[in-house]
Amino acid sequence: MSNGSSQITSQVVVGQDKPVNREKVCPLLLRVFCSSNRHNPVTEFNNRNGGTVPSGELQMYTWMDCTLQELAELVRSINPETRRRGAMFDFAIVSADRTSQRFNMREIGNTQNGQRGIDDSKTLQQCKFEIGDFIDIAITLPGGGRGRFGGGGGGDRFGGGDRFERRGNNEDRFERRQQQRSPIRGRSPL
Repeated sequence: MSNGSSQITSQVVVGQDKPVNREKVCPLLLRVFCSSNRHNPVTEFNNRNGGTVPSGELQMYTWMDCTLQELAELVRSINPETRRRGAMFDFAIVSADRTSQRFNMREIGNTQNGQRGIDDSKTLQQCKFEIGDFIDIAITLPGGGRGRFGGGGGGDRFGGGDRFERRGNNEDRFERRQQQRSPIRGRSPL
């Protein structure tokens, strides 16, 4: 036995993600689902009967180093109501359970229009996103507005309705702009 006092130290090592070479690496298809004020219920994601998902799906091509702020920017470009200062975007990963036919939801961060936050620069890779997972975004507008991406008519969350309205002109304009400057590209017809 030694006569001196022993010290135990703990260190947290934060690994740096390797940057993705977007010129050489093929982008992945990311399926995004938006809902008003809260996340879509996990029960709306179903592996049985051909696999159902909530309505209002956005599909985009991006890379694993895409940030939550970049994802929020895409939603803002398609739906003008989400551009309001103070609009909150809560992100979650929805992934298939490996042992059953259910899905699991895990919250990964949030961003807010007009304010910088600690989650703005989180990447999909840092959030442990795996290809094949979905992204679910709960969008809360300032003042409690429901927006066009909200639940069904009369406030009934499960009664269908227009969850997210896509506008062709905004989407086309967004694609042209994004192809010039951004890592996110909206899905275009082949």
